[in-house]
Amino acid sequence: MAENRLKGPPVEAGEERTVEITGLGHAGEGVGRIDDLAVFVPGAIPGDLVNIEVAEVKRRYGRGRILKLVRPAPERIAPPCQIAGDCGGCQLQHMDYGAQLEWKRRLVVDALTRIGKFPEPKVRLVIGMADPRGYRNKVQHPVAEVDGKIALGFYRRGTRNLVPTLRCDNSHPLCNQALAVMPHLFEKYGITAYDETSGRGLMRHVVLRVSTARNQLMVILVTNGEAIPRVEKLLDDMSTALPELVSVAQNVNRKRTNVIMGESTELLWGEPYIIEELNGLLFAVSPLSFFQINSQQAAVLCQKVVEYAQVKEGSRAVDCYCGTGSIALHLARAGAQVVGVEVVPEAIIDAKLNVRLNQIEGADFRMGRVETLLPEILSEGPVDVAVLDPPRKGCEPEVLDALVEARIPRLVYVSCNPSSLARDLAVLARGGYELAEVQPIDMFPHTSHVETVALMSRL
Repeated sequence: MAENRLKGPPVEAGEERTVEITGLGHAGEGVGRIDDLAVFVPGAIPGDLVNIEVAEVKRRYGRGRILKLVRPAPERIAPPCQIAGDCGGCQLQHMDYGAQLEWKRRLVVDALTRIGKFPEPKVRLVIGMADPRGYRNKVQHPVAEVDGKIALGFYRRGTRNLVPTLRCDNSHPLCNQALAVMPHLFEKYGITAYDETSGRGLMRHVVLRVSTARNQLMVILVTNGEAIPRVEKLLDDMSTALPELVSVAQNVNRKRTNVIMGESTELLWGEPYIIEELNGLLFAVSPLSFFQINSQQAAVLCQKVVEYAQVKEGSRAVDCYCGTGSIALHLARAGAQVVGVEVVPEAIIDAKLNVRLNQIEGADFRMGRVETLLPEILSEGPVDVAVLDPPRKGCEPEVLDALVEARIPRLVYVSCNPSSLARDLAVLARGGYELAEVQPIDMFPHTSHVETVALMSRL
């Protein structure tokens, strides 16, 4: 046994091996084995037999790159996007869509059993899209100079090097129209691209947002300074070239950072919001608003939350991490008195505007940290259901403790991270809750991400 502990890895960096891919990692990489060492291979899917070069070897795992596809998996397809192999946005375009959905379900099941220790979790089939293209209502394009010209696109996988592109299959058509227009306008008006190495240049990112319901386009210019050359002429040309354009904003970010948005945002032209619609409810989306990037699937998610919550007239609900109020307003329309909690001030402002837009009563939004405000809300009276939609890292322990202590009958947990979901559900299970069922929703087709809605009830 001591000899096994001292034994080194079965392979070294630089070696070539043939590996059968038997699984997928959380980042969408193929997973195979060389003896007992797990090897992660980007671009491979289960069923592939690949020749790889071992790029990196750690104590518990290795990484490799494909040299040759010896035998493709039956689920492997030709990706429709020409830059799919370079762009860091999609990890699974080379995998049949039905196979993507099945893998995402297995990802959720695996997290719940391995991390959450739920022996046989009831995980339903993933709700996919009939047409998983053009779904993104928000795209963030870095700007750079490539071969002497201004270009927009995406970063090459694992780097900060720009891959120029004029369209993305996942983006809404209005985003692609703007993507094709903006480089020419920047060239025309002498607007320079920001260079991360030197910190010089003006235009850092172009952020595009769309209302799918009203076919409205918003453009946010993220700049390394306030002055945009000949900005009035630029705006005139933008409005002419993009007839659906309703809003142009400028966000100033002078920091030497990879964070996209800075602290200062100003409306340059048009309306301060675009208006999106989910299940008949209206939502004002501002440049800094958090809003699900897939409006069609966001509507499905909100309906599932209402179904699990089982609210009726007079029910009391709390929506933790409420954002701009999309879930809270669905619950209020179903008859609940809802208190929404969110730490981002701009989100609370938008949430209150959304209440007025929909003329809905029964929704109260409060700004602050959930772990701080939740005990106060629970002290105001019994709560029938709590909805949790935390950031990727999951809930703070204090939030879970407060929910357990309050003995709320139903909890609905919305998550974009199966690992943190499983960890938090396990805490709630130890506190007296039973996992009833989990519904995965494919919010991000062709990527390794999966959204889930989980229902827990008191034993």
